[in-house]
Amino acid sequence: MATQVKFLDRTVNTNGIKLHYIEWGDPSAPPLVALHGLRGHAHTWDSFSEPMSSQYHIYSFSQRGRGDSDWAPGGDYTGAAFLADIEGAIDGLGLDNFVLMGHSMGGRNSMLYAGTHPEKVRKLILVDIGPEGDPRGGARIRNEMINAKEEYESFEELIEAQKRSNPLCPEDVLRRRTTYQTKVLPSGKIAWRYDLEVRQQWREDRRPAAEDLWPYVANIPCPTLIVRGTETDILPMSVAERMTQVMAQAEVVEVERAAHMVMEENPDKFTQVVKEWLGRTG
Repeated sequence: MATQVKFLDRTVNTNGIKLHYIEWGDPSAPPLVALHGLRGHAHTWDSFSEPMSSQYHIYSFSQRGRGDSDWAPGGDYTGAAFLADIEGAIDGLGLDNFVLMGHSMGGRNSMLYAGTHPEKVRKLILVDIGPEGDPRGGARIRNEMINAKEEYESFEELIEAQKRSNPLCPEDVLRRRTTYQTKVLPSGKIAWRYDLEVRQQWREDRRPAAEDLWPYVANIPCPTLIVRGTETDILPMSVAERMTQVMAQAEVVEVERAAHMVMEENPDKFTQVVKEWLGRTG
């Protein structure tokens, strides 16, 4: 018996680069677009996409410089470049009236898109991110980006390092994440797959200035779910609550036993709360 294909690998050309995405579910189902975070990739959402593909047609993208997508020409990882990528991909795929979901960096890019094109987004899901963040989490991510080794002797060495920095993540999910984050060099060593220019920008303190996202979120009329990990060091509850006051239809839900990587650290609960919200909001 032939093995059933769970998803399809696709690419779309947009804004001068090729973006890789994976497609789950029946094309006749309502569309849902998912955007990963800083070091993520299209498979970040697999634990969500597999069970939800019976109800939604899911497009999970690797954003520029990540996964199997092209690296940014000239190291352009500005919010404007990410926004142009999303605009081109959405238009190229002919999507309209879709659910948009983003985690961390992908959540910031989702706020940019939804605030710029409110007529396109039916519902918005923001995973552990807001227009402002907790300085503790920012410092942690900066240290991880600066101090991570460029090469590892083996995949298992890297997995052990990942376990120390991701203690809440189930091992099978951690291994999947790391598999798609890395590549095997001709020497047999393991290296990161994403554009190392991203790391250099952190090391040399020349990252693009972050956009002020408060005006964008104030321009988002659609129902919005803000998912916060109870152990997060990124999204303060005060920021999440302010978002519910600024946005037209926003609410916050917390997922226990999860920090910043909510959909990977407690994937079953994350999928449950998102599924319930999607069903409840029509």
